[in-house]
Amino acid sequence: MVLVRDIMRTSLVTLSPGETVETAVRIMKENNVGSVLVVDAGRLVGIFTERDLLDMVAGGVGLDKKLGDVMTRNVVTVRPNDPVVKAVCKMVDYNIRHVPVVDDSGAPLGMVSARDVLRNML
Repeated sequence: MVLVRDIMRTSLVTLSPGETVETAVRIMKENNVGSVLVVDAGRLVGIFTERDLLDMVAGGVGLDKKLGDVMTRNVVTVRPNDPVVKAVCKMVDYNIRHVPVVDDSGAPLGMVSARDVLRNML
């Protein structure tokens, strides 16, 4: 059985809730990622994704907004020892493409994306 820890990426892109969306978009582009984890005091407090950006643009919200105001707060997560199928089920159930991996205290350890799952299947 393949576990989340076996396929998760550990090079995380994190920002604080006080950073602007403009900064997040620039960082996402520079790192070729579709999301950034929003971390406060070492704990995951949100995620900002390409979909969040699309919602903002469609709603006429400016890029000067703080991440804490526009991030997804109720983040769906998995643990490193969870089976990969659990991460996949969460992606399907919640219609998401990125699932952060956290420890018991909520500190981010990694990220599993739909692309990571597909890459592992090959």
